[in-house]
Amino acid sequence: MKDFPTLYCISGLGADERVFQFLNLPDFKLVFVKWEIPFPQESLSEYCKRLLPQINQQEEIILMGVSFGGIIAQEISRLIPVKKIILISSIKSPQEMDWKMRWVSATRFYAIFPATVLKWMNLLTADYYFSVESKKESHLLRQIILDTDLKFSQWAISKIMNWKPEKITTARVHIHGSRDRIFPPSTIKNFTEIKKAGHFMIVNRAEAISRLIQEELN
Repeated sequence: MKDFPTLYCISGLGADERVFQFLNLPDFKLVFVKWEIPFPQESLSEYCKRLLPQINQQEEIILMGVSFGGIIAQEISRLIPVKKIILISSIKSPQEMDWKMRWVSATRFYAIFPATVLKWMNLLTADYYFSVESKKESHLLRQIILDTDLKFSQWAISKIMNWKPEKITTARVHIHGSRDRIFPPSTIKNFTEIKKAGHFMIVNRAEAISRLIQEELN
């Protein structure tokens, strides 16, 4: 039996393996890293240490992170040896946030609202910001948001807004949509563009993403 290399998949904020269901990567064994509930005031590095038992460090490690999962993947690479990181709809530094997100970070505007309000605001605006393309996608995204733990959501938003990464030396492959409304590509450097794709492209551009991943890793 062929021994397939492992690809560790880290989903976006509060999401789970459902967002990876449309990928076609027959040459790889996909392992889905599951979120833990963060402790109060837990740092990003401390949180990532608690995810490490899900990763087999006796084998070559390739991490794939979507959105916030991409930030987590990069932080994990500072803790253990990682061969390669695949970033999808994510950022490599706070400088790749657009001016609106940097303003929200600087003013701590995100901290004004209780977690329940943030969740309902997300539900109302998600279809637009994630660029969903069908009712089926909208339903999937809505279910993911409803299933997201409120404490985790509030903690993760705070960590994104205050992310100050040290230098990442692991090789990174960055795949990004030309119409991403959460992390607009105008401020992002060194990425492979998927045209007319938004932040939910892991779902609605899975075929193109699968092809790029296969080409990169093979």
